[in-house]
Amino acid sequence: MKKLGSALVLLAAAVLGSSAWGASVMDKGEIVVGTESTFPPFEFLSPDGKLQGYDVDLAEAIGQKLGKKVVWRDMSFDALIPSLLTGKIDLIAAGMSASPERAKRVGFSDVYYRATSVVVIAAGSPIKSLADLQGKTMAVQLGTIQETFLRGQPGVSVRAYQKYDDCLREVVLGRADGAMMDETVAGEFLKQADFAGKIVSAFTQAAGESGQALAMPKGDETFISAVNKALAELKQEGFLQALSDKWIKK
Repeated sequence: MKKLGSALVLLAAAVLGSSAWGASVMDKGEIVVGTESTFPPFEFLSPDGKLQGYDVDLAEAIGQKLGKKVVWRDMSFDALIPSLLTGKIDLIAAGMSASPERAKRVGFSDVYYRATSVVVIAAGSPIKSLADLQGKTMAVQLGTIQETFLRGQPGVSVRAYQKYDDCLREVVLGRADGAMMDETVAGEFLKQADFAGKIVSAFTQAAGESGQALAMPKGDETFISAVNKALAELKQEGFLQALSDKWIKK
């Protein structure tokens, strides 16, 4: 009976996360950070396969401030929150919008970057506004605020994919009329050889953006406060501006 009770406690701890039992990520020697590496310029792979970008530099700097080693886990975007909830990762650094719906499940840091969304179309497409999307098929990344927004638009057919570049290939191949994504990220894809000249930005459209923030276990106020303190220091030191200058090309 004791063994059964212990097993149930361990199972509950795995499901609820460490903060539910009074422990904090700050009690650990490392921070396991989850990301999705097809979201340039925030997180993407270099030609030699190295993870890089705005969020990567930011999380590493926060780790230094907290005296913690940062360990990276690359996964699909829709797997990030489930991985956080089950304790597989401690923090999400993936250009995630701190939406009210997500905030019901995870804790968020202060916002560190703000952007809007954009609809990307094939060059020569007549789409110019949200009204033009009625009767059209739109590609989005699975689990994003853009997916939620478009599924709420009457007459719009939505197809969700794991990666943004898959969404854009559907547009290039004519299997989708457009794609909706973060405007900053779209700007990076428009410059890539696979897409340059084939797709263009049609119009910007707010999709419920709440600003990008780092996600952490809900209730771990010790960790959340420490991360916010580090963020505030990095902002005051000019580090966030330096990241924008380095990674976000206007």
